[in-house]
Order: sequence, then C-alpha cells, then structure tokens
Amino acid sequence: MTRFRIPLMLGNVVELGGIFFALYLTYIAPDVPVVLLRFFLYLISWGCLVFFPHGLAHFVVGRLVGVRFHYYFLGRSAITKLKLPILPAVASRLPVLTLIVDRASLQLVKRGGRAVMFFSGAAASMIFPFFVAVASFGRLPLSLSYILVVLSAGNVIFDLYYSPKAGDISRAK
Repeated sequence: MTRFRIPLMLGNVVELGGIFFALYLTYIAPDVPVVLLRFFLYLISWGCLVFFPHGLAHFVVGRLVGVRFHYYFLGRSAITKLKLPILPAVASRLPVLTLIVDRASLQLVKRGGRAVMFFSGAAASMIFPFFVAVASFGRLPLSLSYILVVLSAGNVIFDLYYSPKAGDISRAK
C-alpha cells in the first residue's frame, strides 16, 4: 500500500469527524423504528469509536507531553504482524490512519511521557466503544445491547493481547 501523506490538521479533522459521526449515529439511532437497522447504526458507531479516537488521542496527549508529529498517512494495521488465522489477512486489506511521530522530539520527552503518549491510543480504542454499548441500553432489546457489551469487552481483551506484541503498548516499552 502506497503511503499517502495527510497533513496533521486534515488528519485531526478526519479523526474528529469520525468521532462526531459516531456520536451522531448514537444520537439518532433511538428514533429508528426498525430494531435491526437501529442495532446496525449502533454497530457502525461502535466501529467508528474503535478507530477514530485512536490517532487523535496520540496527537493530543503527545502534544501535551512535548511530542511533535509530521503527518498522518493511510497504511496497514500492525495487526498484520500477528500470527493469527484470518485476522491479519483481513487487517492487511483495511487502511488505517497512522500518525507519524517526530523521532527527535520523542527522544527529548521523558520515558513516562512517551509511554503515556503510546498508551493513549490503545486506551481510547478500548474505552470509547463502551459509550455505544451503554447508550444502547433501553433503546435496543437487551440481547442486542449485550452483544455491544461483549464486543466492547472482546475489543479490550484483544487489545490487551495484541498491543503488547505489535501495537502501541509494545512501542511504549
């Protein structure tokens, strides 16, 4: 996959746009009369909140601790490094928005600051999807809300497995 550079401001706008789109879907979903369509809107919102807050969390926390960034680019997920059946093959085909760190500024930041910057993306991707699951209670049949909770918990379990091996937590070490 060719690296397509995206200026920082535009990348941050895309990240914010994805977050606001997810929140909008969560807001309008209760008014959708068809239950499966309502669940589908919550599911799309859930996916957006796994993906979009990640890079933005790195950017915001990184800037707070003194890390600078060059640009975003569309690339492949580091999930492709894992030796799991099916998932790396699927992940290698999906583009992800990746933030490129200025290595010189990263070296000037204390180890704790670097760790917090790297952990922030993983934490955002693990925490934000629970918002959708909680918002769905009372607006979906309980079984469908529980599916969103199980997906959110599964996302946390997967991230806690994956991230120390090939993701952000491995970079923080």
